[in-house]
Amino acid sequence: MTQDSRSRRSSATVRSLVLGAARELFDEHGYEHVTTREIAARAGVTQALVFRHFGTKANLFVEAVYRPFYDFVAEYVRQWIEHGHGARSAEQTTRDFVGGLYLLLIDNHKLLLALPGGPSGGSPELRTRAGAFLQEVFDKLEREIEAEVAVLDAPVVDVALSVRFTVALVYGATVLDDMLFPAGRQHPTRARLVEEMAGFVIRGSGSGSGSGSEGQPATPIMPIEPIMSTEPSTPRRRHQ
Repeated sequence: MTQDSRSRRSSATVRSLVLGAARELFDEHGYEHVTTREIAARAGVTQALVFRHFGTKANLFVEAVYRPFYDFVAEYVRQWIEHGHGARSAEQTTRDFVGGLYLLLIDNHKLLLALPGGPSGGSPELRTRAGAFLQEVFDKLEREIEAEVAVLDAPVVDVALSVRFTVALVYGATVLDDMLFPAGRQHPTRARLVEEMAGFVIRGSGSGSGSGSEGQPATPIMPIEPIMSTEPSTPRRRHQ
């Protein structure tokens, strides 16, 4: 590729190339064992361009790994606002969120192992940057749940904890899959796992079997329209 063709690339194109290369390399080697020089080489850009668009390797990792989660939540919230609070049942909307998040995390399973707290997540800068990014996502969800609670006039556990516990449940089920369901045992179908996790979230919110105390409606943890399909599937292959 000539220098002229490189110089004609738009900023969006450069970012897309770098993010794609970063995801591949982080997936293959983890955070600590990948350099920005290697990412630049695979993306076909200069290392200077990587730093110009992302600043640091930690920023690049957060954009590459966490951005799909942010986009998922942003679309989820957009549909929530569009359809209106209180328009859907707690059971269905919670199932939609859990199912969508579960599929997203499965698709990025190997990258999850490089997140802060994992075997490759020891960088203080990465932890700080990732924490700030996730806080922005959680804040977005919390605002909408608080609006839902106000519309339904229903009791709910601490909203901030509800959001974090729901994400943690799905994250843990994905990362610890091989430990929770070791080889030789029947692995639950994807649909069964989603159904059980969603039910756990609903019951954990104090809504029992679907209705609040004293006849009040159940308050969903994540109440909006489905984004990703959670149709029944055959037992999935174990992560390599």
